[in-house]
Amino acid sequence: DFSVILAFVHLYTLFMVVPIFNTMMRIDKSLIEAAYDNGASGFQTLTNVIIPLTKPGIMIGSIFVVTLVMGDFITVRFMSGSQKANVGRLISNDIALLQYPSASATAVILLVTVLLVIGILLRFVDIRKEL
Repeated sequence: DFSVILAFVHLYTLFMVVPIFNTMMRIDKSLIEAAYDNGASGFQTLTNVIIPLTKPGIMIGSIFVVTLVMGDFITVRFMSGSQKANVGRLISNDIALLQYPSASATAVILLVTVLLVIGILLRFVDIRKEL
């Protein structure tokens, strides 16, 4: 549903931009100047210098956004007119219907899924040097 995606982009852009901006501010300007002095174009500087140095910020922002989006059910409910379902809404409905075993099982599955996604993202970049 387009409205839900648009709302997620609007709500969670800041959680992605701030870690990337923070990481980009730490890049030494002399590295970019050295790339230009060695004849690199703007695109080559971006792909070979800037993006590899901002990978930790990209991963941290991705972890923030994935974690928040996976559990968000209010945005989906309001923006879809209560016609679309997601895991957070399923858990909320199960709790409202006093189906605690189903809600807890779904919550554990959601937790394991989020932890797996975070684990996969952490395999790409060592973010300990950024913290």
